[in-house]
Amino acid sequence: MQQNINNIFPRELSPKEKNWLFAALPEFKLGYKQYREIIENLSVIGYGRFGEGNLILGEENDSVDLDIPSAPVLAIATITFDVGKIYVTIHEELENKIEIDIKGIAVDTIPDDLNQAKVWSYSGWVPGEKAPFDKSEVREVHLIRNKIVLAVAPVHKKIWVYNSKSGINHFIPVTNFYNEMMILIGNKNSETALNPGRLFTNLNEFTDKQLAQTLLVYNKYWQRVEIDYSQFENKLI
Repeated sequence: MQQNINNIFPRELSPKEKNWLFAALPEFKLGYKQYREIIENLSVIGYGRFGEGNLILGEENDSVDLDIPSAPVLAIATITFDVGKIYVTIHEELENKIEIDIKGIAVDTIPDDLNQAKVWSYSGWVPGEKAPFDKSEVREVHLIRNKIVLAVAPVHKKIWVYNSKSGINHFIPVTNFYNEMMILIGNKNSETALNPGRLFTNLNEFTDKQLAQTLLVYNKYWQRVEIDYSQFENKLI
């Protein structure tokens, strides 16, 4: 029985795999362009903890450490062809390695040419735009006008922070963010305080000030985006 060369490590990313990853990393944004350049110089060194499609990129002589938790998600894209669909997730670099997920429907029949595909990704979003794919509403809270912007997409159930310096949209875990906000506003009602889905179903209940201040507190601990906190002194609740 012939062995699948894609299961032999280390190996190069195939041109098709690279095209799929780059669909989630727009070249016109500096931060994503830098990730393209990093990926160009890495090899596939093995599977992650979730098996086939969940791959780890690193230096050729590196080994996969499954005890290290996944880094935060950097980019997400969906690539749709007439014959199938590809879902791409790229995690942030951690210890000189990048975890990626490439999963799809009818993958073997999908052509190399992305010009035949419909591609959508959160990476290309900039303030003033609707949500990717379905053009649903996005609530924007500008901490610094058009430079540091918190985006909440209720239909997608996603939160991200746009950073104009890098162009990267940093995803924020919904539960962690909501918990910080409940602590910040002093909500001890378990029915509402322990229900993070309310951030999307009841978004109008929360003010821009509450959302902005939650991001400032959350970011101090998790450092998702570089913020000059001296601009916000004495403005927390």
